[in-house]
Amino acid sequence: MDRPQEVMFHMLEIAQKVRSFVIDNFLFGEADDLFSNDDSFLENGLVDSIGILTLVEFVREKYAIAIEDEEVVPENWDSVSRVAAFINTKLGAKIQ
Repeated sequence: MDRPQEVMFHMLEIAQKVRSFVIDNFLFGEADDLFSNDDSFLENGLVDSIGILTLVEFVREKYAIAIEDEEVVPENWDSVSRVAAFINTKLGAKIQ
């Protein structure tokens, strides 16, 4: 089992990849300092509903995980932190 430090590092690495994807694809490489990893994509106008679907596809391909329709909800996809936590949970389930 991963030690807590390893899990935290993995989460930070995932969050950075998600953040980079959002900046590159939705903010066109600009405004890295305009939002935090906990800011809502939808409430802050960072990513729209079509963008969320694009993000879902990125995660599905990048991490080779299955994502069910019922998992595409704001609780899993509305911030960098939420997406990173969702990916980490899915990867943990995949390993077991």
